[in-house]
Amino acid sequence: MPTSNPEYTSFLVRLWREAPAGGREDRREWLIQVEHIPGGEKEYLNSLEELFAYIRGRLPGAAREPPPHP
Repeated sequence: MPTSNPEYTSFLVRLWREAPAGGREDRREWLIQVEHIPGGEKEYLNSLEELFAYIRGRLPGAAREPPPHP
């Protein structure tokens, strides 16, 4: 659903926990799926940092380069 407003975009974020393949149930990891609604792109990520970088790179007028790590 593209929008004509360059100051608006939307994302659908899903988070769930799974045990690593062959791993212990008590070591469940968070997994993330994010969908950029206007473009329909879906990505699967492993951390909040990756999620924030993905969103930051798709914000209207945002630079495509990731921010420097401290």
